[in-house]
Amino acid sequence: MIYYIDNTRLADLRKLIYHKNIYACKIACLFESYGLKYDFAQFWVQYYDNEPVTAISKFYGDMTVYATDDTDFDELKEFFMITGFASVISEKEIFHDSYSGIIMQKISLGKDIKTEINPDLNEVYRLLKSCGSDTFEVPEYEDFILDMSHKIRHKTALCVGIREGEKLVSTAMTLAQSKNCAVIGAAATDKNYRNSGYGGKCVQALCKLLYDRDIFIMRDENENESFYKSLGFENKGKFYIKRGKIL
Repeated sequence: MIYYIDNTRLADLRKLIYHKNIYACKIACLFESYGLKYDFAQFWVQYYDNEPVTAISKFYGDMTVYATDDTDFDELKEFFMITGFASVISEKEIFHDSYSGIIMQKISLGKDIKTEINPDLNEVYRLLKSCGSDTFEVPEYEDFILDMSHKIRHKTALCVGIREGEKLVSTAMTLAQSKNCAVIGAAATDKNYRNSGYGGKCVQALCKLLYDRDIFIMRDENENESFYKSLGFENKGKFYIKRGKIL
């Protein structure tokens, strides 16, 4: 059975979302950032024998699933078909036509790197937008600025950057961050400064700041494996994401 989370079931959600797991981290980040006060951030828990076994979050239409050995994926699929979704991401292929990618985890730390912490988000957005591609989608400006600035204030996101003179030329950030995990993404370098090692330096600097957490990245199956392995990451599994539409 799947129940919507309000204050009466909040303890059951908390039991699930603080594990050292990439999906739990994403849900915990959303909860710590927005709580239960906003309609665009919602949470559910699936139960088995009256015990909480699965956590589900929804940020606008994007759903994240933290599953356990007792998760009922058939019930989850039916739930998502009823509620509608823009995307569903999970450790198991709930829908047969899902896109899959690779999860990597940081194993070793690198050297200390001097970078700027939380540079101006307008500059960060312009840099990300200039690096956009078919496999590197950048959110709309207002969505990005509002969400990232809110999360930075609540210490559930962090960004670093490198400058050449006054220009921000490389950046990396946490897409999700909780007290024991972090998910790094949006690593981008201006095309005129690539092959300089700046991207790797940003990722390493971010990892240094998050040294007491388990650190993950999510990548396309055919991209960036050697780059992240050179920074001390190892393949840890796959993720599955299904694109859909909100009913």
